[in-house]
Amino acid sequence: MVNPYPILAIPPDDPAAGWNRERPPRGAPLERLARPGGWLRFDTGLLQPVQAIKNLETVVSLLQTGADAVEDVAGLVSQCLLAVNKAWAGGDRRQPPPAELAEFLRSRLRQIDERVGQCRFHGRGLLDGQSGVTGLGMGVVFVRGGPNTKASPPEGFEARVLGFPSRAVIVGGVTVDESWLRAEQEIFLAEGDNYLRTAPRPDETVAEFLARLQEAVVATGLDLEVALTRQRRLAVRHNQYGSQFKFKGSSRSTPLLSKRPGKVEWSRRGRDIQGTLDGEPAFGIGRMLVGYLDNARTSELAVLWRSGGLDNGRGARVHVAQNGLLFQESDAHDRPLVRLTLPALQTWNLGRWVETRSGFASLADVRVDAWPATQDTLNVLFAVSCELDDWKERMGGWEKRFQNQALAYLRRRTGGGETPLLSEQRSREAEDMARLLREAMRSRPAAAE
Repeated sequence: MVNPYPILAIPPDDPAAGWNRERPPRGAPLERLARPGGWLRFDTGLLQPVQAIKNLETVVSLLQTGADAVEDVAGLVSQCLLAVNKAWAGGDRRQPPPAELAEFLRSRLRQIDERVGQCRFHGRGLLDGQSGVTGLGMGVVFVRGGPNTKASPPEGFEARVLGFPSRAVIVGGVTVDESWLRAEQEIFLAEGDNYLRTAPRPDETVAEFLARLQEAVVATGLDLEVALTRQRRLAVRHNQYGSQFKFKGSSRSTPLLSKRPGKVEWSRRGRDIQGTLDGEPAFGIGRMLVGYLDNARTSELAVLWRSGGLDNGRGARVHVAQNGLLFQESDAHDRPLVRLTLPALQTWNLGRWVETRSGFASLADVRVDAWPATQDTLNVLFAVSCELDDWKERMGGWEKRFQNQALAYLRRRTGGGETPLLSEQRSREAEDMARLLREAMRSRPAAAE
């Protein structure tokens, strides 16, 4: 069986040129890169034992290369998170955020993209989409895919929204005017561990009160938004869509916020998006629609509806390319091929699903030129940090699995008094691989946890 996934030569990256290399002219020949020893081969339908071991050893090396880069990216995000959090916690809200913070943030984001571009294994990019699932949405935003996500046809997969998402909200019981403000003693809002208590001032207008309440919400770290409804009732909404977010609030003396004065009310629950992907069932997480694991074509495919009208929930499509790494891990002809899909970690691919008041579409958009934007940047950085921790754990688990599998395979083939299946030279080679694998396991204890 001929390898259907050839590895093409890619010129080394020029750090001065960044990661946006020019494409070669159409029709220009691409030189094939010689495979390293033990590269993922499909030359025959049945691998020789040594080749199966080499495949496993190659995948372990590949995963170690990728895991090192993920660790570096996570470290850069952590530096940004600590710097922005320090500025947010100790900053004077009467003054703009420090100017040097913006330059620090931009510098670290550039380093993230540079590190992702440098992460290559024998010419193949590991964390830039060349070894994972990439996509482009129309009406929706492509977020991610999985090892069983299929490549879409030329027209893409249809993303049909059957139920649009909403946010948790509390709406007051009266039309807001200055007389109600004069009668109110205290507005209370709480979300998680954060809360605020504030009272209208005797001489302020409705617009001034709403602006000051919103400033207090931002200053205390509440992920909430203050506004008036069309009927001019006070409305407080959560910034995040979906059923998992909630908060509570009250107005002590009037129905300005809680319909029964002095009684703390929980917000009305938000809704998750509902819909299908290419006609297959999907579940919603806020505004993100995710294909079920056992879907034939859209398994683990995730898209995000941001806003904008769809004709009866239709009109959105997503084009998907499956670039996951396929390899044969055994010499048994009945074992299926294994596919690994690595993440795309450029800044414009991270944090796409995070909702912000500032409208950040990804980590690449964050800024710290004002305090509300700084808070949103902090939220995006925290979400991306958690996402990278998940990838570190996942890749460490893969690495441990294939290391142990290679060692077990070697023991089965060369030990226990069985009839030797390998020549003396190949046996020595296999023993050398086992020694190197054990050393790799000892040198990366975190991956073996």
